[in-house]
Amino acid sequence: MSNDVRKLPPSDVLRELAALFAAPAHDRHVYCVFGSQASLRRFSERLKKEVAKGSFNKLGAVEYLSLSHDLLGHLKARGTYAQAGRLADQRRDEQLKGLLSSTFRDLMTSRIEAAGTVGLFVADFELLYAYDLGGNDISLARQVAINGKRVCLLVPGRMRDGRLWIFDEDAESRREFPEALVFKNSGWVFELAD
Repeated sequence: MSNDVRKLPPSDVLRELAALFAAPAHDRHVYCVFGSQASLRRFSERLKKEVAKGSFNKLGAVEYLSLSHDLLGHLKARGTYAQAGRLADQRRDEQLKGLLSSTFRDLMTSRIEAAGTVGLFVADFELLYAYDLGGNDISLARQVAINGKRVCLLVPGRMRDGRLWIFDEDAESRREFPEALVFKNSGWVFELAD
């Protein structure tokens, strides 16, 4: 583990994130919390409750975005859910990838650019990675975390040789998480201590 990655108990990570979301930001602010799937699931449940209570809303609204849930909801809202189903049934993977990619981009930008919103917690990357969109599309988080906006990525993974590996517990699913999203020298990368 790098000295730039802070291994903390979940309560301390929540406290650190609350301080980060309460401080003014003018440049790119992308935070990262990672751990085993089990520890991240427990942490995410606590985090969702804190977000619902408004614990991170000192400077404006902060939302919790579950990609596996909210991406499907956004497909429905855009009227493209049935089309996605047909594309999946017909095994038209490239067209489905394009539809999921544009939906993900629209979802992220519409949520972060909403009036009064200063940040997003983004979790549940399974759908993006299942369609091989994770390496490219998730980097959108870096693009939208500007001008006082911030994004915190909740990554099921493990640090190896200075690189973060998503879905590390399954050798077939394991992928390197985009290095451009892991600001290791910033103090913004947290490993959940079990």
